[in-house]
Amino acid sequence: MDGAVPVAAGPGRLALKGAQRMSVSSTPRRVTVVSPRARVDVALPVESTLAELLPQLVAMTGAQLPEPAPAGAVTGWSLARLGAEPFEAGLTIARAGVRDGDVLYLNPRRTRITPLLFDDVVDAIASAADGPGGWRPRLARRAALLATAVAVLCAVALLTFAGPGAPLAPAATGLLALLLVVTGGALSRAYADATAGAVLAAAGVPAALVAGATAIPAVTGTARFALGLAAVTVYAALAAIAVADRIAWFVAVGVAGAGGCLASSIAVLAHTTPVRAAAVAAAVAVVCCPALPMLALRLGRLPLPRIPSDVAAFRAEESPVAGRDVVDETAAAQSALTGLLSALAAVVAGAAVVLVLGHSRWGWAVAGVAGLALLLRSRSYAGTGQRIALLVGGAAALIAVGARLAAAGGDPLRLVLLLVALLVVVGCTLVALRAGARDPSPYWSRLFDVLEFLSLVGVLPLAAAVLEIYQRVRDLTG
Repeated sequence: MDGAVPVAAGPGRLALKGAQRMSVSSTPRRVTVVSPRARVDVALPVESTLAELLPQLVAMTGAQLPEPAPAGAVTGWSLARLGAEPFEAGLTIARAGVRDGDVLYLNPRRTRITPLLFDDVVDAIASAADGPGGWRPRLARRAALLATAVAVLCAVALLTFAGPGAPLAPAATGLLALLLVVTGGALSRAYADATAGAVLAAAGVPAALVAGATAIPAVTGTARFALGLAAVTVYAALAAIAVADRIAWFVAVGVAGAGGCLASSIAVLAHTTPVRAAAVAAAVAVVCCPALPMLALRLGRLPLPRIPSDVAAFRAEESPVAGRDVVDETAAAQSALTGLLSALAAVVAGAAVVLVLGHSRWGWAVAGVAGLALLLRSRSYAGTGQRIALLVGGAAALIAVGARLAAAGGDPLRLVLLLVALLVVVGCTLVALRAGARDPSPYWSRLFDVLEFLSLVGVLPLAAAVLEIYQRVRDLTG
């Protein structure tokens, strides 16, 4: 067949002709599909799953099962590259890794895959070397972007440590941050390279931090840190607007910077210690964690469903919504939630470091309970990035507390910590061995729910102890 046939999958899934501007991620994949009876060139929408496309591909190629399947046999069709395992039916074209120019084979699902046979040893070695572990242009691109970020970080370090009170450091780092965010925005918008633009803009965060912290030489200590975090917050907002991609990165940086700036400002304005400000920041972050999904829905502009009072109200409020719009808004909400949770985890981890460096044992308790709360709260989120953010933040807080206890305690306490570490190793190993093999026990799930509630509630009285509220009440009551 001449030309590529646009394949539609499901209602509302259309391949539009004459689109003038389309991102690489949403461009249909132009492939050749070979069936037992025909060979066709098609354009597959990247958002469609293979389960949606297979019936239409079977109809287009006129494929038929060679013989009636016996009772209980696996029926249906599968799509695969030559000599490879079939793609999973639930994967989208993009997630399956289908590329332009691929030749895909449509075969009955019960057909046994015939291994490739080579008549040339050199050809076989070359095919094996061209596997997933080979060097690819995209890996070279990632390495170059990583080297760029490292070079920017080294430049910021050189400007920072060029000399005490160097007058050009604030101006140079500020100019570097501005140059990076402008270049990142240009790459993203003018050249449609959002990844490179986001990396360049993110690399300017340390420069913005140094520029803000050194802008006023007379300011020192916690106030200088507050100025630096304020500059990071403003820079993250500008980068998100300029790049308009990888929003989760800049939301995380901006919200974490705002939280740290607020805590530092409280310590400066209230003339209190950094430990007390960190206790307040950790407690507020943990308590606000359950409210972040609703905030993410608002940021993603998702319409919140209303519970109708009766069937008539349900039908009156029912209105069709464009599927693509809902998908885009859901992706934006998911990205915002990932950024918010990453920022919260960063605030808790940073507060835990400040708390364990202090001498208040109540502060150590706040750091430990806050870290435990993040670990338990991670079970409530389905996104990989969301869970990883909370797990890393909670683990960092607990590791900081454990290191502080090991340094401050004697041999008996270190032995207890060693036993706890061994129990954690055994527990994680059991989880790794049994993950996916069976459903989680409802008893353990309920126990974790209770522990999560206790940790969320318990962080507040511990923070009050760090602030010495109980001592002041005792003094007032005599």
